[in-house]
Amino acid sequence: MPKSFSLVTLLTFFVAMPGVLLISCQKDAYPEFTPDFSYNVSDDDPNILRFVNTTSGEHAFQQWNFGNGEQTNRQPANKLTYSVFYPVKGEYTVTLTIWGKSGNEDDKKAITKTVTVDYSAPDPDFEYEILEASPNLVKLTDLSSGDYDSIAWKYLGREYGGVPGEVRVIYLAMGDTYKIEMEIYRGDISKSAVKEIIIQGDDPDYLDHYELVWSDEFEGEALNNVWWVHETGASGWGNNELQNYTDGDNTSVFGGTLKITVEKTGTGQNVGDYTSSRINNTESFTYGRFEVRARMPEYKGPGLWPAIWMLGRSIREGTSWPLCGEIDIMEYVSWNPDHSSSAIHTGSNNHTLGNAITSDWYNLPSIEEEFHTYGFIWTCKFLKFYIDSVDNIILTYNRPSDYAQSNWPFDRPFYFLFNVAVGGTFGGVEGVDDDIFPATMEIDYVRVYQLR
Repeated sequence: MPKSFSLVTLLTFFVAMPGVLLISCQKDAYPEFTPDFSYNVSDDDPNILRFVNTTSGEHAFQQWNFGNGEQTNRQPANKLTYSVFYPVKGEYTVTLTIWGKSGNEDDKKAITKTVTVDYSAPDPDFEYEILEASPNLVKLTDLSSGDYDSIAWKYLGREYGGVPGEVRVIYLAMGDTYKIEMEIYRGDISKSAVKEIIIQGDDPDYLDHYELVWSDEFEGEALNNVWWVHETGASGWGNNELQNYTDGDNTSVFGGTLKITVEKTGTGQNVGDYTSSRINNTESFTYGRFEVRARMPEYKGPGLWPAIWMLGRSIREGTSWPLCGEIDIMEYVSWNPDHSSSAIHTGSNNHTLGNAITSDWYNLPSIEEEFHTYGFIWTCKFLKFYIDSVDNIILTYNRPSDYAQSNWPFDRPFYFLFNVAVGGTFGGVEGVDDDIFPATMEIDYVRVYQLR
């Protein structure tokens, strides 16, 4: 063959040769792919749809248009799942566009499907109006949108159920700033809105607005084990006390009263030689008027320490004492007969610091012979303790101007406790007379009133 051939001559030569295959210079066809996607409704929220790219075949890029104004840019196809929120019920056209491996515009395909959303998302909202004629009354109006089944109004530690679109008038007795929450529900879905309402002044007639919301009259023959549990403890119970608390052996209900009876079961004067009861209420309350009618043990000598009191429920949730708060409605020690006292304990004021806020001793000569009513009024602004009448105030604690949990834990739920201790740093100041046992504290009733 001659040394110099043109390209045309060379091609002609190979084409002319029998049995020689001509290799084409054109590009191969793009690999095949089929765009597709699936979707499902979220189990947590029916307004959220989850889309999955299920395209078969090799592909490089994807782009979504979800039909609700949301779409993605063209992006690598390595992300397969998207969760998309549809606030309004209806039908939506969703398009998935897929590019093949080359990424060229002439190598793309699309698939379109119609998806259905069954509910409009609940969107909570409400308005309020302070009534001009009664400045402690506030009209609340539900303005929520979307599909929801029920509502609840939450304020002052209480919750009130309602219906969509309702108008409710609420009573806010004290001049203060209140957070009012409205929560709306659809099945397991809930959303809430919170607004602050400022009430300018106290209602001087607020005492007339309390209503009974819970009580135990102790009319049966046994303690209600749904409402009350025994807190047991051996080897005394803090404060250098001597008693063991039993699981009901020292508790009885008959004749219309609850009785806690303290027994001497050992030789005396040592830890564990006495048994008693410490009873905790399973209910808890925030704000109200609280009353317990009780009679202290017959006076025979020193050594007894009965108490009617409350603890912040947060102690059951990990908050330590005294940050949880303590309200001593009534304390009695038999070394000081014919007297009672009331007190509060907080992180900044408590008996371990020597600065608990107390009423000092209140002279009550019939405390061991007769039943008396020990109560207190608890609002968002103060606690006021009284005996027998709300006009007989023996201690007032006002919310500090600069308040926090350390000095005002009284904006959350508290629960009742009844117990009778033996000896200890307070009950045993003058020792324990072993001739005083058995000794019984009786409680006629416990009642809780709250503002309606």
